[in-house]
Amino acid sequence: MKYFLTAIIFLATLVKGTAQTVSKTEVQIRLLEQTVVTAILNADTNTLKKVWAPEFLVNNPRNKITGNRDSVLISQKAGMIDYSTFERIIERIQIQKNIVITMGYEVFVSRRDIPEAKAGQTYKRRFTNIWMKKKDKWQQIARHASIICQ
Repeated sequence: MKYFLTAIIFLATLVKGTAQTVSKTEVQIRLLEQTVVTAILNADTNTLKKVWAPEFLVNNPRNKITGNRDSVLISQKAGMIDYSTFERIIERIQIQKNIVITMGYEVFVSRRDIPEAKAGQTYKRRFTNIWMKKKDKWQQIARHASIICQ
């Protein structure tokens, strides 16, 4: 919850300070990105089902491709996506009509040992997320995440 509130305060400050350069779409996507982070931290699959499209495609940090939203949720239930802390820093947003691409890095601490991370240790990874507007609603359709070498 504190991450969500921090994001809201950050976005309000960003919009207030640079209202001419921040579009409504960018604000929506930044809020959705934070919604995903909060849902992952809280294992909130209902929210993830709303923001991840059924065809959500992930090139994951385990060097595998997860072919749809349900497969990603299975990985979550298996404990592969279970973090005690998780922060997403967006460095760039590119808006193209009904597609938005976000890029940046994430910092996380896994609750348990998983193939790419030991429990309790901090890891940083690069990400690219792709969002599509479908029936007036933004959904994440694809993602790529890679652990940055320590």
